[in-house]
Amino acid sequence: MKKFFLIYNKDSSSDNTSSILTDIIPAYQERGIIVTPFCLNVGEKEDFLPLLQTGGFSGVLVSGGDGTVKSVLSFFLKHGIDLPIGLIPAGTCNDLANSLGLPKNNLEAALVPLSERVKVIDIGVINGDSFFFSSCAGGYFMPDDTDYSPNFFKKFIKKFAYYMRAALRINRFKPFDLSLSVDGELHRFQAMMFGVATGSQVAGFGNILKQAELDDGFLDVFVIDNCSYYQAQRIIIDIIRGKFVEHKHVYYFSGSSIYIDGPALLPVVFDGEEGDKLPLDIAISKKRISLFF
Repeated sequence: MKKFFLIYNKDSSSDNTSSILTDIIPAYQERGIIVTPFCLNVGEKEDFLPLLQTGGFSGVLVSGGDGTVKSVLSFFLKHGIDLPIGLIPAGTCNDLANSLGLPKNNLEAALVPLSERVKVIDIGVINGDSFFFSSCAGGYFMPDDTDYSPNFFKKFIKKFAYYMRAALRINRFKPFDLSLSVDGELHRFQAMMFGVATGSQVAGFGNILKQAELDDGFLDVFVIDNCSYYQAQRIIIDIIRGKFVEHKHVYYFSGSSIYIDGPALLPVVFDGEEGDKLPLDIAISKKRISLFF
């Protein structure tokens, strides 16, 4: 009898999180597959490590948003866990799951591994010792003390909150000096923000880097150059229209080795979580994680 291990974050913003126990586990049992659940909010990841190393599991289901996925997959890489992974997109932003083309519905996404189709994806390696699996972005766009609580937005209006807040705050974006080296070719900008992605989706938007693939062996990079408030609003419209990289203040690059330097305190997020500061030495690591799709 096949066995799957299920790791979930019960504080995920998805309204369907309760379906993990009421729908997903029974759906697997009906197909003769035993599912062993583990709640990240109760135990530590080290608690399930011996079980995954010796338990004979056919795969792992991970339920949560990009932050949860980053935490779990980084742990797997650190400890040499090499099992195919099924993503259940239960978070505020689910860029990796969306880049894979997974269903939005939790139960439908959870059943994808039953097809046994696997894509082995590339990942980003940051300064040689940490990872991101979807995207990283930097700029003076982080919340300040005058903003509403991020948890309030995440819980009640979900990912639309991020788009709305970006539009409201865009006149407060501050330009900064940015040095960007792509495969050894140096570029300098007065930038509003930058992003590096392994796939097509960034911050919940599916139209940003349409040409990017999770397994193409390249990192895709964009820089928004210093521009007026009007032009910044036009960029948001172009994102929605799928013409982001065509805007005159957006610069697009692709490569396998990226070096980024700028203000030491510039906020940078990786898969939605704050991480290393500049400078960043980012490299593509090919074919590292197996995902059901």
